Amino acid sequence: MQRSSLAISIMMIFLLAACGGPQAERVTLVPTQIGAGAPVYTATATFTPSATPTASDTPTVTPTATATPTATATPTATATPTQTATATSTPTATPPLRTLTPLPSVSGPAGNVGPARVSDADGWSCGDFPCEADIEGWLARIGVPAGFSVGHVGRFPGQVMQITYGPDDRLYATVLEDGTFQGAVYVMNADRTTERYSMTMNHPNGLAFQPGTDVLYVAARHHNDESGLLWRVESDGIMDAVIDDLPCCYEDYNQPNGLIFGPDGYLYMAIGAKTDHGESSAPGSRPYDEIGPFEAGVLRINPHTGNVERYAEGMRNPFDLAFTSDGQFYATDQGLVTGPGDRILRVDEGADYGWPYYRLRGCADCPPSRGVAGIAPDLLTLPDFTLPSGLVAYQGSALPSVMQDTLLVAFWNGTNGAQRIAWIDPNDPALNSEDYVIKSFVTGLVRPVDVALAPDGAVVVADYVYGHVWRIQYGDGPTTTGSATEPIIATQETPQFSFETPTQAATTGTRNLFVTSTPAN
Repeated sequence: MQRSSLAISIMMIFLLAACGGPQAERVTLVPTQIGAGAPVYTATATFTPSATPTASDTPTVTPTATATPTATATPTATATPTQTATATSTPTATPPLRTLTPLPSVSGPAGNVGPARVSDADGWSCGDFPCEADIEGWLARIGVPAGFSVGHVGRFPGQVMQITYGPDDRLYATVLEDGTFQGAVYVMNADRTTERYSMTMNHPNGLAFQPGTDVLYVAARHHNDESGLLWRVESDGIMDAVIDDLPCCYEDYNQPNGLIFGPDGYLYMAIGAKTDHGESSAPGSRPYDEIGPFEAGVLRINPHTGNVERYAEGMRNPFDLAFTSDGQFYATDQGLVTGPGDRILRVDEGADYGWPYYRLRGCADCPPSRGVAGIAPDLLTLPDFTLPSGLVAYQGSALPSVMQDTLLVAFWNGTNGAQRIAWIDPNDPALNSEDYVIKSFVTGLVRPVDVALAPDGAVVVADYVYGHVWRIQYGDGPTTTGSATEPIIATQETPQFSFETPTQAATTGTRNLFVTSTPAN
């Protein structure tokens, strides 16, 4: 009964819009009582295909008369003629998803890239690092390799989670506001001012523009932290909850995270586990029984239909995703609260990367050793408490050619060896050898959370604590909007830290999750 009422309400909204009624400015979440118990929050929206609308997308309405009045000798009440509108939808062909076409190689300037100098200062007070408004102090502190320069792009009004450039060449960010986990998408203009781009969301995190459009997808949580959301944000501010029952959440950490469109045209989502190490939460249940089919891995979403499938599994809290120009796929994965499990992964379809660890060893805190059958190996195992976060594969011609298709990774944590952007060649045969040393590309940061590529090929880094965004370019570079007027060129030396090793591959599942809002029972 309630679903019929909801359908009628939605039809009335469409009719009002067709008749010139007021346009809705945004989608809101409204409680819908379903049986006994607490209300279930549903989004008053339906999935909107990502294809450009055509005339055939619009339903046609054919009025049909259901009664014809006839005169009788004795006046009698006759049925008033009525018309019933019947809508017929003309199906439209789904635009084909693109096939993988490797990008041509791009040659940048020649030259080697050494490690950035390592800052001696760690901590959380102004005595440990420059205060938020001391831009010159920050520029003097931040280290980059010899031959590079660093500049200040601007500052977002809160704690930045992830960043991306839009089709208008402006920088977009998911931002937590006022020291809470409520936030929104913000955009930074050429004059370094910022403006709010979306309505309020709970824990907004990953964001990605669909290639060739101004349609933005954002990963977030429901207001009650009981499930995850995928929002679609149009340039006019209208928002649709296109998927609203994603697995979520574990405390303030694990949830729907990074988003990226692949070379095949699909949208990929990194999604965390609902537990730390697979522990049970329901009384009487066995440990690890509650691992769901769509948590703790990477999902692949068809943007035309909303169909969701599991692409890879066995990751505790994958935070961000990246593709190289030849279609190789990578992810950062954040380990256990106790420390183990921080790593960088090469993501293969159907692979299992070993989390939760009890499956192999009966030990919740024991990552699998390298070479375990059926488990795909880590690309790179990181020191405990590194907390790898943002990730990008460099593709451009502004940096030395040696950096093409290598990975830049934000190490978020405040421990020794973190608080920096690392530079990793995924094809380096020395990865995971005992004497391998991770190269630092940017040091002296507080909590670097994401890294992205500017339209001109420079590297842009977001720092979580104060919302600052920094730009790293090769040489002094031209003085462009969003870079420091007097960039600092840092001389470099010294390495950073070494580490140890471990491992992880298989199983898939498919189901349609798009805009369900339907209770499980």
